[in-house]
Amino acid sequence: MTGSWSMGESGSERILVIGAGMAGVVAARLLKDSGFAVTVLEARPRLGGRVWTDTSLGAPLDLGGSWIHGVDGNPLTLWCDKLGIPLIESEGDRLLIDKRATASTRDGQRKQVRLGRAAFRAAIEWASWKSKAMARVKGPRSVSVKDAVDPLLHAAWLPEIDKLVIATFVEGSEGVQGAPYEAVAAEEWWPTEGLDRNAQPKGGFVSLIEDGARGLDIRFNAPVRRMAWNGAGVAAFLDSGERLEADRAIVTVPLGLLRAGWPALDPQPPADQQRAIIRLGYGAGVLGKIYLRFPRRFWPDQPTWFGRLPDAPDRRGTFNTWVSHHHETGQPILLSFSNGAVAANLDRTASDKEVVAVAMQSLHAMFGNDIPEPEAVAYPRWLSDPWSRGGYSYPAVGSAPEDRALFARPLADRVFFAGEATEPVEYGTVHAALWSAEQTAEALFRTATGHDASRDRRPWAGARTGAGRHNG
Repeated sequence: MTGSWSMGESGSERILVIGAGMAGVVAARLLKDSGFAVTVLEARPRLGGRVWTDTSLGAPLDLGGSWIHGVDGNPLTLWCDKLGIPLIESEGDRLLIDKRATASTRDGQRKQVRLGRAAFRAAIEWASWKSKAMARVKGPRSVSVKDAVDPLLHAAWLPEIDKLVIATFVEGSEGVQGAPYEAVAAEEWWPTEGLDRNAQPKGGFVSLIEDGARGLDIRFNAPVRRMAWNGAGVAAFLDSGERLEADRAIVTVPLGLLRAGWPALDPQPPADQQRAIIRLGYGAGVLGKIYLRFPRRFWPDQPTWFGRLPDAPDRRGTFNTWVSHHHETGQPILLSFSNGAVAANLDRTASDKEVVAVAMQSLHAMFGNDIPEPEAVAYPRWLSDPWSRGGYSYPAVGSAPEDRALFARPLADRVFFAGEATEPVEYGTVHAALWSAEQTAEALFRTATGHDASRDRRPWAGARTGAGRHNG
């Protein structure tokens, strides 16, 4: 448990925070510990939002945000250290269990297909140059990953193994961006933080969320239908019909929820801000996670990551990457991912039984048909979940680099915005949600008090700061 997070002395303003995910909890705690009267309104019956540690399989498993991306200097790393939470790093190469493969590991296979690797790199570089050159005519980010790589996936001059490896690049992009390749801008096909050291907090993110929420006034099952604002204050109209008034508010709901009018902003933001909210990438797809618990372990003890090549260059995303959670949980649990169009279709239209069947087809292709059936399954549906309507934001075709800053712009210094989608560089991560929360809380603190906020008492004091709206 951490102590006070105070930013300094404040007055007695009343603050409403909409959403109790990572951004909402962090912003609310910073303000509450600084003397503001804070009420958090959460539509769900639980904390965490898209950061959700579930125990239904008999062990704590993160069904939403799972990784600390870029361990070194990350605020989440320092916060875990304060709480005594060890990190489980994603280390080593990934075993490739596939009769079609000509190497035993994923990286080894990628090094072997020099022609395909060079062709992919050239295609992405050409697409990025073309997109920038055409920005004046077609607008920003007009070329998608699909535009860049589709000719390669169907090229007669490329060996089939090269095309399958190119498909793994696309599959990886669709996974980490949480969107199908036709929606992702080629200029940012892979997030920079994905190249750094990554780790998971042992026991899940729940300990951080609960630590941040300590002492907060949180009202669950309280969706906000409308947020009215003017130069004097704000009023939140709950779906129940209740009205709550405050001096200021911070809206931290997922982008898809805000687009759907939860809450509806009254009056609406300026036109340029509305356009930014619409253009930002969110909700076209999802990283579809599934956890399966088996009666026994039948996969290799090491490495913990393994997988196979896609079924075909244009048939990707069918649970081809697997992660063993046996060591950290003590139970025979596997995690896997669906990506791209497959993930979206499974989330929206398939039954749990059908989703498990797709996942088991992948395992059967690697280990044969004699493996046991899973005895328990956890499959969150973030895309069709009415309180998320997607997983996280991504660099969408047609979105402008300044859209995130426009989205984050306060309304009359009364309604503020936070959440991973407001961060301009490392969006789509848990630490981006944290950064956005502290930056927004600092901005509100300065507006309300006329003083700069102190950062000394935060659990992550001394962490690197993001390329964000208020950080230097």
